[in-house]
Amino acid sequence: MTVGSDVKDMLADNGAAYTVVRNTGNISGEYGFIQHTAQATKPVTLEHFRRCRLSYDSEAAAGNVIEIDQTSDRFLVTNKLPKILDGGIAWYESILYKCNVASGELMRPSGEVRDPDTYLKETQWQTIKDNCDAMQVSALYGNDLESDTEIGLLGLEADEVYIPHSYGAQALDRWQPASGEYYQVSTIETRRFPDIDVLKIEEDHR
Repeated sequence: MTVGSDVKDMLADNGAAYTVVRNTGNISGEYGFIQHTAQATKPVTLEHFRRCRLSYDSEAAAGNVIEIDQTSDRFLVTNKLPKILDGGIAWYESILYKCNVASGELMRPSGEVRDPDTYLKETQWQTIKDNCDAMQVSALYGNDLESDTEIGLLGLEADEVYIPHSYGAQALDRWQPASGEYYQVSTIETRRFPDIDVLKIEEDHR
């Protein structure tokens, strides 16, 4: 038995079961230790950020969404850092961001039509991806979020959306986290986390 196998057995006995959510097919049957961050002192941190230990052969990868089987909570995997022991990978450590948006929608302009009553031109929208899992950080958290130096919050700013890169977001797309809420994607950062897009958003009046 290797260290990795021992740790995997321990996770199966004591950890939480989760499912890796993928467009190509979900992967179930994995286990991990999922804990609140050690530095957590603020409600935002306690609610939205977790440390996670994954097995050496976990299929979860940065940019994936995992769903905890017992609670149905979904989290975005932001990284996957190997712990090396005895010349091999014993386990992976990760920071998870809780998805506070479960059915977001990404839309893209597809032309204009003229309103028959007002004769004004209106933008037509094509859905690029629906049922998006994402973490949206909005101004409702206030300045506490921007000044927080706790683990998981480093670099976070108000009015951002963290989504898997596989969703294919582009600048000038429309982001709808809930019915009737519209935001314009002004810019996208692709290098803050592997395979995760950070959307900078503002109210969309188009």
